[in-house]
Amino acid sequence: MIHRIAEAMLTFGPLTTDKLQKLCYFAYAWYLTFYGERLFREKFEAGEQGPVCPELAKKYLEYGQGLIPKSDKKLGVIINDEELKEYLIVLYDAYGCLNSEQLTELACSEEPWLNARERLAAGGSPVYRDEEIVNWNTRKILRELSRENICFVYSGQVRM
Repeated sequence: MIHRIAEAMLTFGPLTTDKLQKLCYFAYAWYLTFYGERLFREKFEAGEQGPVCPELAKKYLEYGQGLIPKSDKKLGVIINDEELKEYLIVLYDAYGCLNSEQLTELACSEEPWLNARERLAAGGSPVYRDEEIVNWNTRKILRELSRENICFVYSGQVRM
C-alpha cells in the first residue's frame, strides 16, 4: 500500500525521494492519529535525515537525489476511496509546499524521530513506534487548540 500512497503523491508533481519519504511518513502519521489505524503495513525507520521506509527507498533508488517524475495516472485511478483521496489532497496541501530541507527539519524535531534515534544509539531498533507517533501528534493538536486563537473560533470572530 505504501507504493500506492507514494504514487498518489506523485500525481501532484515530480518529487525527490527525500520529499516523497517525508510526505508518505506524514500521511501515515496523521492517518494513524486521526483514524486509529495504519495507512499501510510498512514501517519507517529514523534515518539521519528523518523517516525512511526501506521498501520505498528500494523502489526509488534509481533516482538518487534527482526528481522522480510526476505520475501519468490520475489520483482517482490510483486511490478509488473518496475519503482517502480527500485525505491525501489535504495532506499534500499542508506539506507539499515545503521543500525537502524544511520537511527534514520538521520531521527531525519531532519526538518519534528523536526517540527512535536514541534507541538506535543505545543499540536498539530505529523503527518508529505507532504509539509514539499518536502521542506526539495528539499533543501537537492539543497545543494548537490551547493557543489564544481557539477563543476566536468559539466566539465567531475571524482573526486577520
